[in-house]
Amino acid sequence: MKIIFFGGRHVKNFIFPLKDNFDLDLIVTTDQEMANEAAAEKIPFTKVLEINDKFIKEVEKLGADLGVVADFGIILPKKLLEIFPYGVINIHPSLLPKYRGSTPVQSALLNGDTKSGITIIKVDEKMDHGPIIYQEEFDIKPGEFTQRFLPYLFRKAAEILPEVISDYVDSDYELAPQDHENASYTKILKRDDGYVNAESAPDRDTIIKMINAYSPWPGVWTKYKLTDREVIIKFHPNGVIHVEGKKPMLFKDFVNGYENGAELLKKLNLM
Repeated sequence: MKIIFFGGRHVKNFIFPLKDNFDLDLIVTTDQEMANEAAAEKIPFTKVLEINDKFIKEVEKLGADLGVVADFGIILPKKLLEIFPYGVINIHPSLLPKYRGSTPVQSALLNGDTKSGITIIKVDEKMDHGPIIYQEEFDIKPGEFTQRFLPYLFRKAAEILPEVISDYVDSDYELAPQDHENASYTKILKRDDGYVNAESAPDRDTIIKMINAYSPWPGVWTKYKLTDREVIIKFHPNGVIHVEGKKPMLFKDFVNGYENGAELLKKLNLM
């Protein structure tokens, strides 16, 4: 079974189950960290910014049986999907059809969900739309945050992936169409999505959900005059605060270190 893997920085651990169980012919990535990992493992790789006809022809020459996608960030065109005899499968960190798109974990945490999961689908021309091959549910524990929970979901997916691929190829999985009428979509996050105005802050529950969901990007941040000038202040999970130009510190150290630190935290409903 010859496989081409399309992946980004959050799924470097997918390399090993694919490499150890199949012929991993090529890694296609948009991320330098993934490229470095592929080079270290002596696996052929290529970095791309787009999928064009020239690239598709080069992939076709490899004669791979299956494409595997995770955290890639580029929608694969129909021409590319049709190259693979077994098609292309995608590992998505949500319980599809809920939270299609690029920020499923962030959306689940922001909405206060208690459940999430991984879904492996056969890719079609629409985003996160294809039939379901495999799905598994996981609890979202109190205080969970994206920087920890997203890698956890992908680790779980990497563990089960070789078995899913083998059963899928052997036709042991009956593909189930998604309930498209109940699909929901996420948005691409921008830096300003994490901005909080200290003079009109949301309630405590909302801002904590934001901090957990937006870690590490775009982060929750504000601008505030702590001493003689206004500075950018970032908020991280577990009561950690980062003042521009300083090292991250706990809330209690922030309050002890800045005369108006308590004032800011109260305005943001964090104290």
